[in-house]
Amino acid sequence: MADDAAGVLHSLGVSSAHVAGFSGGSIIAQELTLRHPDVVRSLVLQSTWSAMDDFMKTMIRAFHWQAELAPSERDFLEGFFIWVYTAKAHNNGTVARFIEDAMAFPHKQSTEDFLAFADTCAQHVTAGRLDGIKVPVLVLAGGVDRMSRPELGKAAADEIPGARFEVMEEEAHQPFQEVPDAWNSRVDEFWQGAERLRSRAAAS
Repeated sequence: MADDAAGVLHSLGVSSAHVAGFSGGSIIAQELTLRHPDVVRSLVLQSTWSAMDDFMKTMIRAFHWQAELAPSERDFLEGFFIWVYTAKAHNNGTVARFIEDAMAFPHKQSTEDFLAFADTCAQHVTAGRLDGIKVPVLVLAGGVDRMSRPELGKAAADEIPGARFEVMEEEAHQPFQEVPDAWNSRVDEFWQGAERLRSRAAAS
């Protein structure tokens, strides 16, 4: 997937880009930066990890029986989204709207594909390699994320030279959906700073 992402950039004539990756996308973004460092200007990792701990691996195993045994697509989403969104989003109707959108989406992911990707995420290990990332990096975690817990993101950030680690204390796994303005503002600020650093380096 990292190679595919690099291929898309090359095919579009984009020599380098600011890259943001979330959850499974964040580990693809890690590999993209390690395998194709020239195409990444800066890196934002949301809800990330460098290696799953036993808790997270158990969660992946639980996803197997949830996906295989759920009575319906709606039942699966209701159970799965307990891990993804804050209690506030469940209680104020936000998650119900997300479920309706997912139910209406015409291009469904198969159970087999979902589980294959989940298993690949569980096998991902960049611990011990992340010091090879040399671009500006911002690692964001949700303070109440039960899936990619903040300590996992911090462990990844600690390995990356100069990486910033920040916790959005009231947020869960997907703050860009629950508080998009706050998330976008923080990421844009980081990207602007990364561009200034890049310009100064080019001028020196």
